[in-house]
Amino acid sequence: MALKRIIPISSGKGGVGKTTFAVNFSLCLARHGRTVLVDLDTGTSSVRNAIDVPISRDLYHFFKKNEPLANCITHLDWKLDPREQFRDFGFVAGPRHLIDEITNFGPERKQELIEAINGLDAEYVVLDMKAGVDANVLDFLPWSNSGILIFTPHLPAATLAASDVVKAILFRKLRLIFSRTSPFYSTIDQSLDFFRMTNDLIDRVEDVYDDSAMNLDDFAADLFNSLGEHPIAQTVQKVIDDFRIHYVLNLFDGLDESFDTAVKPFVENVTRNISVRSAITNLGWIHRSDAIHRANCERIPALLFSPERKVEKRDRYLEELDNLRSTAIGLEAPKKKPRPAPGRPRPSDSSDHLAAQLSVLKEMFARIGGDDFRSNFEYVTRRALFTIENRRTAEFGDRRIFTPWEILDQMFERSALSGRL
Repeated sequence: MALKRIIPISSGKGGVGKTTFAVNFSLCLARHGRTVLVDLDTGTSSVRNAIDVPISRDLYHFFKKNEPLANCITHLDWKLDPREQFRDFGFVAGPRHLIDEITNFGPERKQELIEAINGLDAEYVVLDMKAGVDANVLDFLPWSNSGILIFTPHLPAATLAASDVVKAILFRKLRLIFSRTSPFYSTIDQSLDFFRMTNDLIDRVEDVYDDSAMNLDDFAADLFNSLGEHPIAQTVQKVIDDFRIHYVLNLFDGLDESFDTAVKPFVENVTRNISVRSAITNLGWIHRSDAIHRANCERIPALLFSPERKVEKRDRYLEELDNLRSTAIGLEAPKKKPRPAPGRPRPSDSSDHLAAQLSVLKEMFARIGGDDFRSNFEYVTRRALFTIENRRTAEFGDRRIFTPWEILDQMFERSALSGRL
């Protein structure tokens, strides 16, 4: 079976409902192809605690007993799925209790797990990441997009932390490209110490206490001012322009409040601290629901817990989804602002982005509105599938988790020393 996409679900901080989203999103995906959810929040056993089924093998058996990861997949039993509607769903649970060498696995164990995830016999693999941006999160994230970020109007610190995930991914890629051993330097004139100059600039931009370079736009502008149309400057600009950000609002409870307390601060933080050229897509929201809370308390996925919706409502909803156009739901990448000439002022506010996000949010609210969380999950899933089927692979998740060396090999193979990284 061809693996279509590995999709990480991450958040800058805990408490935003990431695992609840990951479980129910995976169930929705399973209606469209075999789906495996892997719990990488190994310190909390989050997925195990969300699904009340017997688990015979988990990541403990993978790491400690040398069981193949495929043998550690648990499926829903007849009590949760009596009609086998989700027979194509399975999950790999974290260990029952915190085990340090599994929670904080080293490089060799990490690579072993990455290879096993890449080899799963599934069309979709969803990774429930632990909160934060440490190495055991970053090394499982894509190199050219955010996967799906989860934040909520009710936890402002987590909203801002979500943009830190974006920043961490971008800087990880830049540091790889401009590392001492990168093949990049074999493509350019070595008469100047470009390694030192470029990495000094990266240090300045990444340092939140250094106000001399505010974001990656400043970084790119400094390079163009110093070097002109040099491969280094072109590469930095392409890394910025090609990156895609996808997010879902959880615990949504109203258009105005969600925009003001979640979308606006997120977009402003991204444009201020990363780039005004960032391509940001809202995949949808999950409405705040007492039913979801009750389902979580009973360790039953919400999609399996609530009463069935009326058939006619579902039919109207799915028909509306099928008629949507990409421009109406915000999937078209925003038009890139022309790069300013050296020395000229750059856009420094996020007004264009905010207007676009508010427009998309209003459009979605007008189309699907209401507090039917089942429709919310279905909507987000359809948006994700549309992106998978109609956009470049690198724009949303990826077909495998790449090691740094694989990334460099791919980049230099494809661009053949042309500077189009």
